Amino acid sequence: MRVKDELEKIKEIPHVEIQGVLKKSFDGLDPSQKDIFLDIACFFRGMDKGYVTKILESCGFYPHSGLRVLIDRALVTISDDNRLEMHDLIKDMGWEIIRQQSIKEPGKRSRLWVYEDVARVLTQNMATDAVECIMLDLSKSKDVYIDAEAFVRMTKLRLLRIGYNHSTDLNAKDFQSNQSDHPRGECKQHVSGDVKFLSHDLRYLMWYGCPLKSLPSNFHPKNLVDLDMRCSHIEQLWEEIKPFKKLKFVNLSHSHYLTTTPNFTEATNVETLVLEGCSSLLDVNSTISALKNLVFLCLRGCKELKSLPSSICLKSLNLSGCSSLVKFPEISGIMEDLSEIYLNDTAIEELPSSIERLQGLVLLHLRNCRSLVHLPDNICK
Repeated sequence: MRVKDELEKIKEIPHVEIQGVLKKSFDGLDPSQKDIFLDIACFFRGMDKGYVTKILESCGFYPHSGLRVLIDRALVTISDDNRLEMHDLIKDMGWEIIRQQSIKEPGKRSRLWVYEDVARVLTQNMATDAVECIMLDLSKSKDVYIDAEAFVRMTKLRLLRIGYNHSTDLNAKDFQSNQSDHPRGECKQHVSGDVKFLSHDLRYLMWYGCPLKSLPSNFHPKNLVDLDMRCSHIEQLWEEIKPFKKLKFVNLSHSHYLTTTPNFTEATNVETLVLEGCSSLLDVNSTISALKNLVFLCLRGCKELKSLPSSICLKSLNLSGCSSLVKFPEISGIMEDLSEIYLNDTAIEELPSSIERLQGLVLLHLRNCRSLVHLPDNICK
């Protein structure tokens, strides 16, 4: 009998029996489908289906067919805005499956999301190589203590999220409408020791307020898709060339110590690069021109940024609030994809005549550009 039919009867069935019925449906899944189900139950509920699919693909879980099976069995549903949802009873069943992996020692479970369990594992260095996913909700405490050595044991860690409940997947479309990402009553993070190791198996790395100045030099996650370190202490993300060939999303917004962007030579599949509010950013590495799949670049509020490399291929560029930016780069060739440019509150004095090469340009925002003295005659061509 289908799970959704069983859910209609929940008021008449004792809780233990309900879990038994749901467990039978779970047991009928293949290993990859089980991993997808548990990742959603513990980590991805409420997140965009397309975004989650990219993460699950990088884990080798065949999400296209796997999600179809889960949806057909009513273990997962898709909301009107394309987000993954799951009934609370089904979610509880998934959580219990994980808890049963090691009832007394959470560090031996594959997924950790309960604040007390995560804090215990990270504080007391009780992690093992069984841990694949960790979610630490910083809104649960005013202070969090982390032992750097805990990461050394988690060699199979795929998903790491240290942040706040509202800090989920933030794609370019969502970001345009979000002016700030600062929670009230921000949690203080205390890390003992140096973080010298992060798992090479990481696909998703979200660490809000990360205290590191740069990623560990021996960090080479070939399958990393999303790197989100908002409000971090990062000064330089990485120094040498890193082979991040599957990296698609980078968010370092409000990282006030960041002075330059990394070398993107071996990270050419980045689609979204968010650097809003990086108030010390002086330079954008010229290798950004290697990002041929770039869709959205946000440098809003980077007040020290004075110039930008030419030949950047993208669809949406936000430079609003870059109050030291005097010159817009020359357009070296025909560009049909760039459709939106935001230059509000910049110090730009004029736009180059080569702007006519932006043949796909639809929106050009120039509000409060008080230094602007000239627009090229061919701007409307």
